[in-house]
Amino acid sequence: MKKIILITALFLSVFQCRVFSQSCCGGSFYDIAVLSLDKHALFNAGVNYENFSGSWNQKGTWNKLSNTSWQMRPVIAGAYRFNKFLQAGITIPFVINRNNLQGLDPQASGIGDLTLSGRFELFHEYQRYKSGDGYKIDSRKPYLAVTFGLTLPTGKSDETAETETKITGKGVFSTLLGLSAVKSLIQKKLQVGLDLNWQHNFQKTYDKIYNMPLSEQQTKKLGDRVNFGLSLIYLINDIHAASLSVGGFRQGNYKINGITGGDSDEGSLNFSGSYTYYPMPNLRITPTFKWFMPKDNFGKNAPGSTVYTVNFVYYIEY
Repeated sequence: MKKIILITALFLSVFQCRVFSQSCCGGSFYDIAVLSLDKHALFNAGVNYENFSGSWNQKGTWNKLSNTSWQMRPVIAGAYRFNKFLQAGITIPFVINRNNLQGLDPQASGIGDLTLSGRFELFHEYQRYKSGDGYKIDSRKPYLAVTFGLTLPTGKSDETAETETKITGKGVFSTLLGLSAVKSLIQKKLQVGLDLNWQHNFQKTYDKIYNMPLSEQQTKKLGDRVNFGLSLIYLINDIHAASLSVGGFRQGNYKINGITGGDSDEGSLNFSGSYTYYPMPNLRITPTFKWFMPKDNFGKNAPGSTVYTVNFVYYIEY
C-alpha cells in the first residue's frame, strides 16, 4: 500500500491535466494513473474544474481577466499492467466551457481529445537480486520509467467548432515521450520525483476555420512542447499521503502557412498540492489543488488559472 500511495501521489502532483484556454486551443492532454507492481488494472473517474484568471503577454506581463471564464472536465480512464515492465491506458475526457464574453456562446460542451499512454519501467525501487547463495535488496536504484503517449483529435477544434466556446480539442495528433524517476530519501516515508517529457504536435491542413470554408487551404503547426515537474511526497501512514510540486511547460512557436505567430513561444510555471486517501485497500481518493501565480514573469503568452481536481480510482490486484 505504501508503494502505491507514493507512486500515485507523485503522478497526480506532477501530471494533472494540461489544458489550454477555451479561447486558444480547447481540450486537454491527459496522462493515465500509474499502476504499482502488485496491481493488475485500474478504473478512474474524476472531474477537473479550472477557473481562468488572466494571461501573460509576450513580455511576461500578467493581465487579469475582467470576465468569467471556466472549464470543467469530467474524465474516465483505465489502465492495464501487462507485465513487470509495461503498462498502458486510455483516457476519455468530456469538456464543458462557460464564459460571459460578448459575442460568444455562454456555454458549450463536447468530448475532448482521447489519449492513449503508457510507460516502460526500467527499474523499480527496493527490488530483490541474487547475491551468492541468497538474495539482497537493491536500495540504490530509483524507480525509472520511459513514458509515451498518443493524443487523438476526437474533440472539436477551431476548424469545426462554430465559436471559440465550442472548442474542446486541439485538432491535431500529438505524441509524447519522456522519463519519470522516483527516489526515496527516507524509505516508506519521504520521496522526491522528477518528470520530464517532450510533446510533438503534427502539422494539420485546414479547409475551413470555425466551420466556414476558406478561400484556400492553410497549414497549421503547433510548436513542440516540453513539460517538467519536481515533487516531494510525504507518506503519513499506510492510507494517507501528501505531496507538493512545482511544474511547468515551454512550447515553441506555432506557424500558419510557414509564418510564425506573433504570440508564439509559450510557457508558464505552476505549483500544486495533493492529498491521497485509501478508504479501503482497492479504492483511492485524491483531491488536488493547482495554482498559476498571477504575477509578472511567471509565464509568457499563456493563460493562468486555478485548478481543482478530484479523482476516484479503483484497483484490481493480481
